[in-house]
Amino acid sequence: MKKQQFILSLLLFISTINLVYSQEIPNGKIIARGFLDYNTNFTDKNGFDITRAFLGYNYKFSPTLQGRVIVDGASGKSSSGKLEPYIRNAYINWKDAGFNINVGLTGLLQFSLQEDYWTHRYILKSFQDLNSFASSVDLGFTAEYEISPIISVDFSLTNGEGYKEVKSDNNLRYGAGISLKPIKNTILRVYADYYNKSIDTLSIKRNDQSDLSLFAGYQSEKISAGAEYNHQFNRDFIDGKDFYGYSLYSSVRIAPKWKAFARYDRTDSSNPPSYTSPWNKLDGQLLMFGIEFQPVKQIKIAPNFRNFNYDRGDSEQFFFINAEFNL
Repeated sequence: MKKQQFILSLLLFISTINLVYSQEIPNGKIIARGFLDYNTNFTDKNGFDITRAFLGYNYKFSPTLQGRVIVDGASGKSSSGKLEPYIRNAYINWKDAGFNINVGLTGLLQFSLQEDYWTHRYILKSFQDLNSFASSVDLGFTAEYEISPIISVDFSLTNGEGYKEVKSDNNLRYGAGISLKPIKNTILRVYADYYNKSIDTLSIKRNDQSDLSLFAGYQSEKISAGAEYNHQFNRDFIDGKDFYGYSLYSSVRIAPKWKAFARYDRTDSSNPPSYTSPWNKLDGQLLMFGIEFQPVKQIKIAPNFRNFNYDRGDSEQFFFINAEFNL
């Protein structure tokens, strides 16, 4: 009996040591992700497109420290229509004791939460990203801190120019947000940022640009929904040139491999005193709905219909088939 107890204790000790060791040794994984689509307006516009082609590597140095590098081969196009690759991410991440800190060319926090609740980034960008409120990635650092399971805060300091223009200058973008989880499955968030940039001009009155974002979301195993309002003041650093609007979206799981989704966007803008006509031709409404089929974990396919109803122009209707693969 003592021999059996000794062997059992030894096996348990070896298993514990192996578990601890396996958690601490460095390890890495390849990242590969792509967005593809086919679209048509049933008349003069149709074709295939690729909007994302990620290839990268994530290396975990320890349980709290990791690094990531990603190249996007479809993030830009030249004047001749050729795809131009960009370095999408190159950062170090440290996560421990309630902190989550990224340093380098890293994803920002301005609308990342909204994307999580929209859940269909491969189909269409979230409101702020779609309307160029800010880049989703920039050079600098972000810091999040979970004060309690109910409340967390975050701060970011970046160049403000995105990942396609990485340069050192005197321009900085400061951002801060607070997120609350008052009840199960719900979240409320307020975010604001301030962006200063030196521009020499005498023809138009300049001012610093700033953003305000309000978001409410609900997410469970079957339903994901969000409502957001966004306002950008002094867009392009032009005094009085504001851009604002809201977005409502929801996704419902109707079967193990199927989801139905819908979204409604409304955008508006204001003119500076020096402007003689509206500057934003995209003011108006977007309505879209569709279904998503996920045959395996790594692949999603989503046929969807979109109606663009512009305030100053003809409406447009498009049918899309979007696809994502994610290893």
